[in-house]
Amino acid sequence: MTNATKTLALLFAGTLLLAIATAWGGGTTSSAAFQGELMSVDTSAVQAVRIRHPDGPSVRLQRTGTGWSVGPANTSATYPARTQSVRQILNTLPTLEVGAVATRQANKHPQYGVDSTGTTVTMLGAGDEPLGELIVGRTRMRRPQSGGPSQNPLQQRRRRGTPVTYVRTPDRPDVYSVEQSLRSVTSRGVEDWRKKQMWGLARTDIQRIDLRYPADSSFTLQRAAAGDTASTADAWVSAGDTLTQSEVSSMLRVLSSPEADGFAESISPDAFGDAEYEVRLHLSDGSRRSIRLRSAPNAQQYRAVADGFPYVVELQKRTWDRSVLRGRSAFLGSR
Repeated sequence: MTNATKTLALLFAGTLLLAIATAWGGGTTSSAAFQGELMSVDTSAVQAVRIRHPDGPSVRLQRTGTGWSVGPANTSATYPARTQSVRQILNTLPTLEVGAVATRQANKHPQYGVDSTGTTVTMLGAGDEPLGELIVGRTRMRRPQSGGPSQNPLQQRRRRGTPVTYVRTPDRPDVYSVEQSLRSVTSRGVEDWRKKQMWGLARTDIQRIDLRYPADSSFTLQRAAAGDTASTADAWVSAGDTLTQSEVSSMLRVLSSPEADGFAESISPDAFGDAEYEVRLHLSDGSRRSIRLRSAPNAQQYRAVADGFPYVVELQKRTWDRSVLRGRSAFLGSR
């Protein structure tokens, strides 16, 4: 081989290596070049988001005058959607950064889950005009490279790997990998997108709590007024006894922003019937909030109705029994 031939061979090899590094290395240049091929959408123009699951009902998120609603895509039923979850999908998908090109061959789409088994997300504008569409496939964990200094078990647990998700646009065969899990998009059904917070209050606004229990076990907690014998400004009292601050704080954490764990769709609030328990909050502005509860048939949950929330909700019994629905002696601590 002559010197000229060797030089040409080296130049070709260098060019090839540079091209591979650019396409597969996940650098800024690669990401910027491919980002426009994914879902480059002006989210201010998005009026709806349709999520087609391969093995379940499709979901439609719709912008409304007061926020977002959610419902099955094939029915007219809608519910208020959790705004934070909708904001997450609008902020995430249009800004995905490509790590690498996984394949350009259509016959390999099933391998990456970007065929009919993938989840298709479509962002729609006015009149349901498609603004962008993405098929989200499988997610795998890329393990950290070994070969470095030995790690103790704690370090190994902390470095479990990086999630890598495969995506493509329907009009192209190219499959890209992104270093991000998108399961929060692909695994959510209608109920998971629904607004579950019954109300949101500042804990300092709660001045008194009435607990209505069966028989004669009802009692009241209230903030200690200025000049009382309580030792701190955040002290709570009941029938003259100062309560344990940590126990009251646990209750306030739940009651200031109670969230449903699910919904009892077959029951309307008007048909809820008698309650076993009632929790009534008295606020600093003179208003009140109340939650009425009774045990659900499965004994693992409560069913409940709350002021201003138009659904019968399901609450985890364990959480409410440990933090809220307790006897007065539990708030007194050891004496």
